[in-house]
Amino acid sequence: MRFGMPRVREMIEREQSTASLPGAILSTESAPSRFTIPLEMMKLISSREDIPMNLAIPLRRLKSLLKNERYAIESLSKNPAKPRTEMTRGFRKDLEKFARSHGVSSIGYTRLPRDLIFQDVGVLYTNAIVLTMEMDKAKIEMAPSPETADMIMETYDDLGIVTNKLADFLRSHGYAAQASHPLGGLVLYPPLAQMAGLGWIGRHGLLITPEAGPRVRLAAVFTSIENLPFAENNEHQWIEKYCDRCGRCVSRCPPKAILDEPIVQGERKTHIERDACFPYFVQYYACTICVRVCPFSRQSYSAIRERL
Repeated sequence: MRFGMPRVREMIEREQSTASLPGAILSTESAPSRFTIPLEMMKLISSREDIPMNLAIPLRRLKSLLKNERYAIESLSKNPAKPRTEMTRGFRKDLEKFARSHGVSSIGYTRLPRDLIFQDVGVLYTNAIVLTMEMDKAKIEMAPSPETADMIMETYDDLGIVTNKLADFLRSHGYAAQASHPLGGLVLYPPLAQMAGLGWIGRHGLLITPEAGPRVRLAAVFTSIENLPFAENNEHQWIEKYCDRCGRCVSRCPPKAILDEPIVQGERKTHIERDACFPYFVQYYACTICVRVCPFSRQSYSAIRERL
């Protein structure tokens, strides 16, 4: 707590400094505020005696997470003064090969709408490369457990490192890039990933992908490349109908934080009641039961689609 809270607050201030960068694209008034898990976790623990610290981020891991979030901001100074804006088909293959060689599960492309940018931060480009990284299936099956929580934080850390590496890869080829870390970051990831055609958002608020169901973490790199192959449609929309019939995450959620009917929040809607979800999340090792019981975590995407 003594180490983490001031450093997490400092990191938030660093990320908010992106709003004052020349040419920064800011959010709309209806855009969401960011919910920073490490900070909110420490605030909750310090304010309530009935919350045991079962969701603890190891100091070594927290240092690595903060280091890579800081690098995502400081490395912006490495962007070329006159960045390239067009890429070849061959470079795209090299880019995707590089990302997958570092553990990225799937890659999608879309334009970033301003209403997905968090309040008080700025993004330099609306051309988005969206990334997923799979979480370990065996550890998800152990949820909730210390092993599951450690694996989740490890995945956040690994994906944060890869996101920075991908931004540097782009810069080394003359393009400008801005990495957005998976733990917090600059934008609301699930709808951005859905726009990029990587999957569809389930009732549990998580992106369901054909590769790993909801067992993924998300990140993004924003770049000067204007001719990315932006997704024009999403073949995964059928998942919404399946979720309406399923409801397993709703019935199995211990704090009853996943609702049958959505809550409307401005222009967005959610089935998650965060005030019910997050305290349980902290008390029970990042919970993750909704991910574990989701049929897409245990069965193949194609098999579920064939039965629909």
